[in-house]
Amino acid sequence: MPIGKGFEGILGVKLEADYGDAIEVDEAIPFVSESFGNEIEKHADMVLRGKAGAGASIAGNTMYPFAIPCDLTYEDVDLLIAIALGAAGVPVANAPLYDNTYGLNDDMDYSFTAAVYKGVSTWEYAGCKINTLKISGEANKPLKIEFGGVAQSLDLDSAINTGPILMALDTEDDASKIMFSDLEFKVAAQGDALAGESAVGINSFELLVNNNLALDQFDNTGTVILEPQRNGFRQVTLNLTVPRYEADTYLDWRDADDALHAYLKFTSGDYMFDIHIPKFKIDKAEAPIGGPGLISQSINCTCFRDPANDSASFTVTDELEIDVTNARDANPLA
Repeated sequence: MPIGKGFEGILGVKLEADYGDAIEVDEAIPFVSESFGNEIEKHADMVLRGKAGAGASIAGNTMYPFAIPCDLTYEDVDLLIAIALGAAGVPVANAPLYDNTYGLNDDMDYSFTAAVYKGVSTWEYAGCKINTLKISGEANKPLKIEFGGVAQSLDLDSAINTGPILMALDTEDDASKIMFSDLEFKVAAQGDALAGESAVGINSFELLVNNNLALDQFDNTGTVILEPQRNGFRQVTLNLTVPRYEADTYLDWRDADDALHAYLKFTSGDYMFDIHIPKFKIDKAEAPIGGPGLISQSINCTCFRDPANDSASFTVTDELEIDVTNARDANPLA
């Protein structure tokens, strides 16, 4: 009898042609864990029958929420990044690699099939839509990326994604892990070109994109969710930590309500992962004394659209854009 072992786990993904139509996965991603849920709403029987014991519950709708934390490499999760943001450009040759651009889109039209090999069986989730994308980093560590959302259906006995299909996938990284030390961070007032600014030191960051999808809407046509669509404004936030409190720059920007722009550029040889943020404002900047040691700063920011192209460095009109240079020679959303 097989026993499920975590180290044997493989998670494969592929873009779906139509929402909810399972497709054979063709690439493994560098996941470190997964928490695909398998939730069936149970409705209690509250009828009074002269007995202390309750009647049996009734099964209701099903939900398959998920979170997929991964190590962020220079190439291996491009498909999910493109799906989470909503748009991808045509790769441009930059020998020996290619330049790719992933940007935000108002419509969230893309879904993917995820198949997880667990030794005992393969769990196939169709109709996966990404609601949140979180990229985070901390000094002296590799970067992390996490995708959160919901799937439409689960099949434990799929004829499309079987154990042999998953075990045949290449699970080695296509590109190196992105290290925090690969980072160059620049920030300035929108009117000041970043090219002329000095790089700034930070010791952690977290970038969060919340697509604000409706994840739990049902109707009378079935017990599975309606396809998640945007249900309000997109939210993009950036949190930073500065290891040493040496100036009031961030406090002054906050107090003046200044519009800022920044990039977080990671490079390793010819590979690049470059996050452009054309407009953001600081909501909170703190430097509390936590004891006898060095005082650090924490900065919380909200990112905004820049329709007037006020940024002196970017032509991006949405809250962010991610430019990468890697070996992908095709648009992952095509």
